Amino acid sequence: MIVKLNGKTIKTPHSWEVERYKISKAERVASGDMVMDTIARKRKFLVGYTELSGRDLDAILDIIYTDDEFINLEYEENGKMKSAVVYCGPIRAKKYRTNMGWYWVDVSFNLIER
Repeated sequence: MIVKLNGKTIKTPHSWEVERYKISKAERVASGDMVMDTIARKRKFLVGYTELSGRDLDAILDIIYTDDEFINLEYEENGKMKSAVVYCGPIRAKKYRTNMGWYWVDVSFNLIER
């Protein structure tokens, strides 16, 4: 799977989930029935890694952990490249020591469509 943030390819995630939802405006009319208008269809991407080297994590953070509010996401889905403008939610990571040095484990973050 190919994932690019602001045009830079990042390490392929171990888990990739997509939540699709509609943003709608709903209200009750005089009869008591509910009417609803769909305003937009949005996606949320849940990205996870079982482990990352410090170098791989820094490469991702250099792109998403900046003063820019939105970033461009390109990803492969069902054999086609798709894109979205997203912002990043909280970034979680645990530091873990092995006999080969320090690694980051259970790294996760959400990319939420603008």
